[in-house]
Amino acid sequence: MLVEWSRFIKEGLPSGEKKASVTIGVFDGVHLGHTALIQRVVSHNTENVPVVITFRENHKTTGNEPQDIQTFEQRAKALKKLGIQIIIVVDFDEAFRQMPGIDFLNILLKYCNIGFFAVGSAFRCGYQLDTDSTAIQKFFSSHGIPVEIIPEITKDSLPISSSRIRAAIAEGDIRLASAMLGRDLDILK
Repeated sequence: MLVEWSRFIKEGLPSGEKKASVTIGVFDGVHLGHTALIQRVVSHNTENVPVVITFRENHKTTGNEPQDIQTFEQRAKALKKLGIQIIIVVDFDEAFRQMPGIDFLNILLKYCNIGFFAVGSAFRCGYQLDTDSTAIQKFFSSHGIPVEIIPEITKDSLPISSSRIRAAIAEGDIRLASAMLGRDLDILK
């Protein structure tokens, strides 16, 4: 189920009384690092509803970088295939861009009925990326919500990232890109 951010902040998470296991990210390419994070969210507590908060557009790429690895629709399909039941979709507008990380976390606390939160170790959010994974862990832990920081997954001693995958594709190294994705690079077809 896709839930627009504007609806989410008015109505909350459509999971009834169930707690949510939550993570956040762009998830461009849904690579092996993303898969480890998603698997943790899905497996943490089978009574919880697995939820991803993601962005319709990849706000991290610049005009100098290649296009996204996957379309939003492909990412949503991949997340659902991994067991995510609810995808909260954020349109990264100017108001959202300027929101401090602590304000964002307070919104999640208020509307998401979080029972577990997982985040990648390199994740940062908020205006000027003012909130890192350790701050997220401290925030939710102070509210009695367990948080797990998932370590980076590496390939050739370097962290797997969407940026590395895009660079490998741009350089024509489809084998490396596929290895970091954990599947054949069929998305270019």
